[in-house]
Amino acid sequence: MENEKRKAIDIPSSIRRNYHSLSEVQRKIADYVLKNSDRAMYLSITDLATTCGTSETTIMRFLRKIGFASYQVFRVQLAQGLQEEIPKYAWSDIESDDSVGSIKEKVVSSTVAAVEDIRSLISDRDLESFAGKVLNASRLFIFGVGSSAYIAGDLFHKLIRLGLSAAVCHDPHIMAIHSAQAKRGDLFIFVSHSGESEVLLDCCRMVLEQGGESLAITSYPHSTLSELTSIQLLSSTNEMNYRPDAMTSRILQLVIIDLLTIVLTFKLGNRGIEAIAGSQIAVARQKR
Repeated sequence: MENEKRKAIDIPSSIRRNYHSLSEVQRKIADYVLKNSDRAMYLSITDLATTCGTSETTIMRFLRKIGFASYQVFRVQLAQGLQEEIPKYAWSDIESDDSVGSIKEKVVSSTVAAVEDIRSLISDRDLESFAGKVLNASRLFIFGVGSSAYIAGDLFHKLIRLGLSAAVCHDPHIMAIHSAQAKRGDLFIFVSHSGESEVLLDCCRMVLEQGGESLAITSYPHSTLSELTSIQLLSSTNEMNYRPDAMTSRILQLVIIDLLTIVLTFKLGNRGIEAIAGSQIAVARQKR
């Protein structure tokens, strides 16, 4: 909506202003958001629908009534509204009077704790199955947009060092073309923090329609991307504020890629070790 593009919407005010025009079910959603904004901003559209005992379609009808065309924009602005009166620090426990040393300690501690969570977030079976599908794919494509494009690029770099054939893409048009030409045996890995990027979701649906298979590296187990893909390597964290840049989640996804790379190396055996050695020599030749 044009209003959504021009400026941020005051969500509580918009809900109260449009409350009379909401259906009974939509009012239930409105009541939940007004009373539980601090919880609602963490929920995927599927989770919010389940919590309110309704459907994702009804959630979207409610959002359009209050001025939103995108659930992700709604969630981000909901979080921003709660932070309006306080400094927007990357970690919510950092205070305005913290010293540089204190900030360093809090950021490092928070990140270390999040990395530790990977043990419980990702099962050994999912990691091994993910690696097996990578090795058995006829063709391998890695997609990511925005900041996730850099994570996708890191995965691509690791795979070609192992001698695996892969393609990485962040251009929506090229991704759409690859997806439309997917074949049985092709594997597509989608990298997305939110799991709600329309570009990636459209591509994922096309891949499935053509008989290809899709995997995900994402943060939210109940996101639309998670629902569409057969295996997800999750990077959820205890970040208090929902942010598109997802600082800690980005670090976790790089750790996940390192885990995957090591598993792949052991599965490849001498072939993988020789490919890494050859890659190192090729790069070394370009340095003094």
